[in-house]
Amino acid sequence: MALTPAERKQRYIIKHKSLNNDEYKLKEKLKNKKYYASKVKHIELNDEDLIIKSNDPNNEYIYLPPIKKRINPINKSKLNINTINLYIKTMKKFYLAYHKTELTDDTDLYNVLSKKTYDINNINTQFGFIKKNIYDIVKNNNKNDIRILYSVITRFKYFSVPVKQLYPYILKFQDVYDTERANKIVDNTIAAKMNSLSFDKKDIIDKYNENSHLTDNEKLIFVLLTLFPTRRPVDYRKMLVSFNEPKNQSKLSYADKNNYYYNKTFYFNITKNKKQQQFTVPDELDDIIKSLITTKNNNDFLLSFNNNQLTQIQLSKLIMNTFYKIYDISISAVEIRRLYATHLKKLAENKLITIREHKDISDMMNHNYEENKKYSY
Repeated sequence: MALTPAERKQRYIIKHKSLNNDEYKLKEKLKNKKYYASKVKHIELNDEDLIIKSNDPNNEYIYLPPIKKRINPINKSKLNINTINLYIKTMKKFYLAYHKTELTDDTDLYNVLSKKTYDINNINTQFGFIKKNIYDIVKNNNKNDIRILYSVITRFKYFSVPVKQLYPYILKFQDVYDTERANKIVDNTIAAKMNSLSFDKKDIIDKYNENSHLTDNEKLIFVLLTLFPTRRPVDYRKMLVSFNEPKNQSKLSYADKNNYYYNKTFYFNITKNKKQQQFTVPDELDDIIKSLITTKNNNDFLLSFNNNQLTQIQLSKLIMNTFYKIYDISISAVEIRRLYATHLKKLAENKLITIREHKDISDMMNHNYEENKKYSY
């Protein structure tokens, strides 16, 4: 029987991954970069971007001896569905690299990550290669994938040996991250963004009024990220407009929770640190939000496309395009948040806010105080 186009493509992918996985990944990375640039109008690829560069994920690899005793017992922390999907995708990548074939049955892997009953023998059969190749895996994969691998195998029974072998690398990655975060360099590009984006309330309102051509979504995301301490944009992606006071959602599953805007108040039930928060919306921001949601119905998404929740990609594009339209410079969501933390740091250094106020505003960003200071430039 002839193969369908989808089956033919899948066979092609598997074949080329097995023959030269590194080259395949580099070509896919370039293809994705071109695709993203075509979707975000103001982003252009220069000649350097179009060069396929070898990606040696851990070229500073050195052998680190394992710890003698496992730090924690079996990891039983609860994962949300997005994290589970990411973990499964990453583990399938490891599986493909060592078995040279796709992992078609991920039932037990899903059950492990979902805290359900699973077949221990099947997990050992599928992922036993990790025990024999742990240092090879560390050497040939990037830090994020290694972190995910560590998080996954801490949930497997009878994987204490690779857990103890990986732990020193997890510590090393964290040390490098902390050092780089503490020694951020403000180059010309960062300085230009600092000079362009002011968090002064009057400057923000003036920019808002000057850019009446923006769509409602663009206006909303602009003021949400500037007139309120800058949170992770995902906190607004699942925010609903409510006409009734939201009920406590502490006992609901992640998938059933929502954030809310109601009666001049933000209710954050879905946050990175799983902390439920509730804050009064500043007058200027509240007035703008109310003016932009007059056609919204109860439990409509605050930010939406065709009345549907924005995808993460749509949200990222919305932020990049909005701030480019206003400031004529590309500023990502992470950079806006970092610039706001820097703004707070300068206010504190100039004694324009107290330490207590700095801590309170950091909390509104869903940061702790020390984390917020490290996050700034």
